[in-house]
Amino acid sequence: MLHRINDIYFGVATEFDSKYLTPIIQNLQYKVENEWDDYNEVYHCCNLMEKVRKNTDMHMDYHVMVKDENYVGIALVTRGQIEYDTFFKEPLPILENNTNNVLILNYFHISKEGRGNGQRWLKEIIMPYYQSRNYKTIYVKSSHQKVFSLYSRLGEVIGEYSSSSDNQLFERTGKIFKVTL
Repeated sequence: MLHRINDIYFGVATEFDSKYLTPIIQNLQYKVENEWDDYNEVYHCCNLMEKVRKNTDMHMDYHVMVKDENYVGIALVTRGQIEYDTFFKEPLPILENNTNNVLILNYFHISKEGRGNGQRWLKEIIMPYYQSRNYKTIYVKSSHQKVFSLYSRLGEVIGEYSSSSDNQLFERTGKIFKVTL
């Protein structure tokens, strides 16, 4: 564990445990019951984790938020020799020559029980964790409009994108953010 705030624990692991997916699964369950957008984030997250695992030059850290022994938050952070096309299909104005100083943040999900802690988690726990390890930049790609304001407060928009949902039923629009550590 990295930190504790009241009854919430924040940790990081380098090995995957399926329990970490709980917040993403809960989000998918909500979408099934309420606002289906034809995009299975659990499936896509697992595919991304497998791509990173197969590339021996990249490594994924699993940041978790735990409350009452339940996983209520996850943030995937990839480090190493970043292959940008694994994460971004669109060209980006990325200026860093040394990808060893760059991080990619994906699948930042918080369950209902952990909400209200996202900015604190990123700004006071995750970002300082990597600053202390001499990382310089985090890139974030998100199509969740509710977190655009958070990412904008921490960094700047450097790109926009759109993609089709899994069955080509909906168009998903998103933004790419650069956060300097």
